[in-house]
Amino acid sequence: MIDGIIKMKERAVGKLMVPKNEVVALTHDTRLDHAVAVYQQRHFSRYPVFFKGMDQIVGMLYIKDIFSFWNDYRDYPVVEFVRLPYFVYEDRPALNVFLELQRLKLSLAIVIDEFGGVSGIVTVEDLIEEVVGEIEDEFDVRKKPLIEKISDNECYLNTRMEIDDFAERFGVAIDEEDASTVGGLILKHADRIPKVGEEIQYKNFLFTIVEATRRKINKVKVRIL
Repeated sequence: MIDGIIKMKERAVGKLMVPKNEVVALTHDTRLDHAVAVYQQRHFSRYPVFFKGMDQIVGMLYIKDIFSFWNDYRDYPVVEFVRLPYFVYEDRPALNVFLELQRLKLSLAIVIDEFGGVSGIVTVEDLIEEVVGEIEDEFDVRKKPLIEKISDNECYLNTRMEIDDFAERFGVAIDEEDASTVGGLILKHADRIPKVGEEIQYKNFLFTIVEATRRKINKVKVRIL
């Protein structure tokens, strides 16, 4: 736990956020009954509400704010019921953001980059998990570990695993300024988005793409050569 607190002090909040492309958000004109349907399917208690795109977030919809009356206003747009969003810069230390959210009694912040574009969201739960480990409730889909061992020289990796953690786990020195995750490392050396089944070699590691879309890779198998 102490090690986790030290890492929070040194690690930028952008490293711990949920990236923008994985955030469940609502458009400003989404009807209230549709927002409740989204909640019943996804079970998140808060949703960013945006205007024309995710870089134009105008508020946060708290499901608890609308539960008592949503059926009477089911045709109304969600933008009429939002709270003001709270923004933090992606390079701020995670520990500072955690203490700030605690002081303001907020549970979620919108993470933005130096140009004001939205990078993702971060929750108090995300930050606490850096210290105490994964927190699950009855609605959580069980999170898969970053590493799943197959054999002594093979394992599956979640591509969101940070390069520093990968280097420490496998005892290898990696100096890559343009990539911070395993996925970024593979994309950099492939110079494109590889397809499922493709193999990319880096040093003495052979990465095989296991899960991928046209926009990103999610899971790889790594074998030590």
